Amino acid sequence: MCVPRTIGLCAILSIASATVPMSLRGQETRPMTTQQPVAAANADAEIRALIAAQAAAWNRHDAAAWASPFTPAAEFINILGTPFSGRPAIEGITARIFSSFFRTTHDSVTVQNVVLVTPDIAVAQFEHAVTGYTALPTGILPSTTGADGNGVLRTRMTYVLQRTGDHGWAIVHGQNTAILPPVKLP
Repeated sequence: MCVPRTIGLCAILSIASATVPMSLRGQETRPMTTQQPVAAANADAEIRALIAAQAAAWNRHDAAAWASPFTPAAEFINILGTPFSGRPAIEGITARIFSSFFRTTHDSVTVQNVVLVTPDIAVAQFEHAVTGYTALPTGILPSTTGADGNGVLRTRMTYVLQRTGDHGWAIVHGQNTAILPPVKLP
């Protein structure tokens, strides 16, 4: 009930309740604090920085630095669908490809999105464009041809990340999927 001194507030509340859909009335709502958008923006920036640092490590062919954002027990599935369990295994396969057909590669990364699932869990999706390889794994084809006429391997990476307190974000799961060239239908 409105009393004369609060008539302005009552009018605002009446207008606000009239604009709320019936399906939402009576449901619990919690005001968003100003810290939530800031935390989400910080998480987005921190995760994008992690991905950029990983791309820089790739371009230096530094397997230890590339694998360092993974948790010790992380899971990673490569473009062939092969799973690797734990940071040492992830670093090992990365060192192996850096010493062979990916030893002269360059990686350009484009982040598609970062979704903050909870304040401490995020999913990031991004695309790699790898050039300069000497060969590709059996069954993997160049996705496109670059401006230089050489093949470009494009892959779509998905990471699940967890905030690790003072240490920022860490990758708990990753999956890399090759983007194959378009199929030509008859």
